[in-house]
Amino acid sequence: MNPDRLRRAAADIFSRPALYWLLAAIFGVRAAVFAAIPNGRPDAYSFVLAGGLLLRDPSHLYDHTAATIARLHSFPVAGGPDILGPPAAAYVAAPFALLPLDVGVAAWTLVDGLALLAGLYLLFRKLAPVGLARPLFWLTAAYFPPLFADVDAGQRGGAILLLAALSIWFEAGRPGLAGALGGIAACIKIYPAAMVIGPQARHRLAYGAGLVGSAVVVMGLSFIPLGPGGVSQYITGVLLPVLGVDTPDCGVVSVRGLFMRTLGGHSYALPATGGVVFVRTPLDLPVLALGLTYLTLLAVVVSAVWAAWRSGWSPVYGLSLGFALGALIPNEVYPYQMLPLLPLLLTVLVRAVERGRYGIVALLGLGLMGFVQQPCFLPFPNLWTLAALFLWAICVWNNGLFRASRNQAGGVGHGDQ
Repeated sequence: MNPDRLRRAAADIFSRPALYWLLAAIFGVRAAVFAAIPNGRPDAYSFVLAGGLLLRDPSHLYDHTAATIARLHSFPVAGGPDILGPPAAAYVAAPFALLPLDVGVAAWTLVDGLALLAGLYLLFRKLAPVGLARPLFWLTAAYFPPLFADVDAGQRGGAILLLAALSIWFEAGRPGLAGALGGIAACIKIYPAAMVIGPQARHRLAYGAGLVGSAVVVMGLSFIPLGPGGVSQYITGVLLPVLGVDTPDCGVVSVRGLFMRTLGGHSYALPATGGVVFVRTPLDLPVLALGLTYLTLLAVVVSAVWAAWRSGWSPVYGLSLGFALGALIPNEVYPYQMLPLLPLLLTVLVRAVERGRYGIVALLGLGLMGFVQQPCFLPFPNLWTLAALFLWAICVWNNGLFRASRNQAGGVGHGDQ
C-alpha cells in the first residue's frame, strides 16, 4: 500500500473527535467501575468517624489523632477517627455520620465523585474548548490517576476541586465571592489559599479580601466548639508534630521525599512477598537534600507568580497555577494529593490543542505516562514526583498560550474575559 495513503488514513483517523470521545468513555467507565468496587476506603471511614465525634464531643476531636502521633511519631494509619487538617473537614463529614457507618462511607465517596465531576464541568464550561480540545479534556480527566485515587481512597478532593472551580467561574464577575469560595476551600485543606496569586490585576484586592475574610471567619467559627483545649491540642499535638515528619510510606510522593530518599539517606518501603522491603540509597547527605528541597519549592512558587504575570494575569490560568501548588509544596503528598495539578493541566492542554501546538500536547502526554503505575508498584515511588515537576515545567513555560489569547476572539475569550 502507498505510504502516503497510509499516512493520510492515519491522520484522518487521529483527527476525528469520535475516537477521543470513545477513549474518554472507556477510561471514564473503567474508573467508575473500579471506584465502585469496595476496597475498605479507610480515609472515608476516618472522615465519617471524625464527623461523628464532632457531633458527639467536639472538644475531643483530636484526642485520638494526637495520641497516635505521640505514639508513632508519624502519621496515623487511616481508618480511625483521625484528621490532620483543621476541623472544617469534620464539619463537611458530619452529615454523613448521621447515617449507619457503612452507608455514610458509601455516600461520602459518591458525593466526592459527583463533586469532582461538577468541578470539572464548570472548568470545561469556563474554558469553552472547541474541536478536538473538547474530547481531549474529558479523556485526560478520565485517565488522570490521581483523580481515581481520590475517589478510591474516599478523600475530600472533590469538595475542594468544586470550590476551586467555582472560584475560577466567579472571578470575572464577582471577584469577592470568588475569593470567598477559595477561602472556604482553604479551610478544608490549606493549599487553595495559594490561588490568591492568580486573579486579574483589577480584581486582586477584592479576591484577596474575600479569600482572607472567609478563611478567617470560617476557620474561627469551626474551632469554637472545640474550646481552648481542643484548639491547643490541635496546634501542639497534631499540626506542629507532623510538619517535619518523613515517612517511609511508598505512597508519599512529595518533593521533600524525592530528595530525602535519593540524597538524604531516608529509606522507603515497597511491598514484597510476605510483607514489605525497605530500600535505601548509599548516599546520606540530609543537609544537601533539605537544601535542594527548599530551593526547588522556592523555584516552583516563584515560577508560578512569574508565569501568571507573563500570561497577562489570565485568571483561569493564574488561579489554576495557584491551585496546582498544592500538589508540589506540602511535606506529605499521597497520590490523591496530585489532583490539584489537573485543572492546570487541562487548561494548558485545551489552549495548546486549539492553537495547534501539538508538540506541547505530546510533552504533556509524556508527563502523564509517569502516572501510569501507582507509586507503590514502581521501583522508585517518587517517579510520580518527577512526572509532576515535568508537567509543572511544561505548563509554566507555555504561559504565552494565554498571553496571546487575551487579544483574540475564540476559545480563551470565553473564559478569560
